[in-house]
Amino acid sequence: MFRKIGFIFVLQFVVLISCNNAGKGLGNDGVENGQHIDKTVLTEIEFESKEYDFGTITSGENVSHRFKIKNIGSSKLYIKNVSADCGCTVIDYDKEAILPGKESYIEAVFNSSGYRGTQVKKIKVYTNTKPEENELVIAATIDISEIQ
Repeated sequence: MFRKIGFIFVLQFVVLISCNNAGKGLGNDGVENGQHIDKTVLTEIEFESKEYDFGTITSGENVSHRFKIKNIGSSKLYIKNVSADCGCTVIDYDKEAILPGKESYIEAVFNSSGYRGTQVKKIKVYTNTKPEENELVIAATIDISEIQ
């Protein structure tokens, strides 16, 4: 009887602690918590290029590209979220606000393991701009002749 009560008490304690930590770290907006994003204040973003072709690579090779972005508006630019359309592409970007006139990068690392032929992967970038969503594209032709 006391074991059941003790177990229930410990379980409730763990749930309570978990709820307290739920708001810490990165929020759903992708930026560090503590940074308030005023959704009515929009800015403008400029991409040096929205597409990159790695050319021909060997299957199993990891390749990366850094997309250069610039805040060409008059307000802080926030990258709310960046997502790739498959787990083969890992994204890294600065979570801090980009001041007007300043530049930053979004890095995409593509793992070609298990792929062959021409591959095109899309990356969605969500920011406090209009439109909110921008799309980046990486492509590669994967040669499997060296691994056979």
